[in-house]
Amino acid sequence: MYVLCNTFMRVTLITSFLIVFVAAYLSSCRKERFRDSSSVELRFDQDTILFDTVFSTIGSTTKFLKVYNPYDENIRIDEIRLEGGTSSQFRINVNGDNGPLHTNIEIRPNDSLFIFVEVTVDPGNINTPFIVEDFIRFSLGEKEQKVVLNAWGQDAYFHGGLGSLFVLPCSEVWNNDKPHVIYGIVAVDENCELTINAGTQVYCHAKSGLYVFKGTLDINGQLGQEVVFQGDRLEASYQDLPGQWGIQLEFLVEAGGAPTLASIARGGIWIVQSDDSEIDYAILKNGGMGIQVDSVNAPLTSNTYALRVSNTIIQNMSGIGLWGQGGAIKGTNLLVADCGEGCAYFSIGGKYTMDNCTFANYWDQGTRTAPAFALNNYYEDINEVIQVRSLVNCRFTNCILFGSNAFLSEFSETILDLNTPESQDIQFTSCLVDTDINVDQDGRFVNCVNGQAPPFCSASESNFKLSGNSNLVLGIPNGVPSDIRNESTGDFKGCYDYLPGCN
Repeated sequence: MYVLCNTFMRVTLITSFLIVFVAAYLSSCRKERFRDSSSVELRFDQDTILFDTVFSTIGSTTKFLKVYNPYDENIRIDEIRLEGGTSSQFRINVNGDNGPLHTNIEIRPNDSLFIFVEVTVDPGNINTPFIVEDFIRFSLGEKEQKVVLNAWGQDAYFHGGLGSLFVLPCSEVWNNDKPHVIYGIVAVDENCELTINAGTQVYCHAKSGLYVFKGTLDINGQLGQEVVFQGDRLEASYQDLPGQWGIQLEFLVEAGGAPTLASIARGGIWIVQSDDSEIDYAILKNGGMGIQVDSVNAPLTSNTYALRVSNTIIQNMSGIGLWGQGGAIKGTNLLVADCGEGCAYFSIGGKYTMDNCTFANYWDQGTRTAPAFALNNYYEDINEVIQVRSLVNCRFTNCILFGSNAFLSEFSETILDLNTPESQDIQFTSCLVDTDINVDQDGRFVNCVNGQAPPFCSASESNFKLSGNSNLVLGIPNGVPSDIRNESTGDFKGCYDYLPGCN
């Protein structure tokens, strides 16, 4: 009985193996069926791929086209070709292969194919944006379908290079005929000057910015023709993305016996030991650090400032908006808003005069652990010794220093972090603040309102115009003739005078 059963099992296993083998053989010999190309109609997820403003000579981001086989049979595309061929400014990649022509591309039933597209626009030798066009053509027998490729090109002036320090010629002037694109650190050297005229658009690559060392920066914007600094990624998804640009210094440090690459972020505009730089009517947005002024050991009792900045907006920075380190800054009609750290941080002493400035931090893109506004006059050196540097002639008049943390318990939005506070020359006059200090009994605060939210039109939508003209926002005459819009309706706190409506 055992022998009979064992023999039966061997016969059964052999028979099963033969059946599987024959089936696999027949399957491999069977010719795959393809749908007749004359009846094939490809489907696409878009009929036009648009690259919105690409600087000439600079490659674009990568976009993709999805090609669908909507049938229950295989289809074969005879050719996928870039109509412009090797001379096209566009590039395509099909199934991982680069090139302008691809043949005999198969798509399985109800499946899809990805085609990746990039463009590098040749200079158009014109100052206005221009359009570049090509087509991806799909040939199936005698039938053809196409997808349009469009790119808006823009000629530009390019300054610097990736990962490098580039020193500008002295007495450099940037005009608004074409955009200016910064790569790496572009520097204004000692005793030299860079002038940027009204309406100029400046685009900074990642980790890039403008460095002024003992030189002078003059930004001469006008109302409606502001000088704008922003990142060089112009796709819609980058329109409100912070942290896109700003100087970043990288260096090797020893960590655990092995060298490790470290980095330090600095201002998108970084001014060091400069006298009399001026910025009027500028917009800085979507960077890491906004403007940084370092004037360590500079004389603070004179009438000079390292930077005079007026009628300027610094907004949506991932770090600090306006940062002084022993700096000397005079600000008038500033809006510094919505920063991942502080809107204004004036540290290690210095001289700061601010008239009609709004420091409003309603950052909503993560947890914020720094106040909207802070003053500091000391640091700890490498020997763990506290070093004090005085705050001199610091005057804040008709300013708003507030933010979304004002009614929470973690920290105030206006902080004075001082060593030997009694000897610091600081005064806030007619300001709206949020602080733990008793402003009614502290002589550094004169006629200030504490802990009452300013009537912004819509802080959640970054509209920091005033929606009312109550005593809360009424200021005092201080010689500032108009607000950031060149409107003169009275003396108010902040950079906007009250006007009916919030437009």
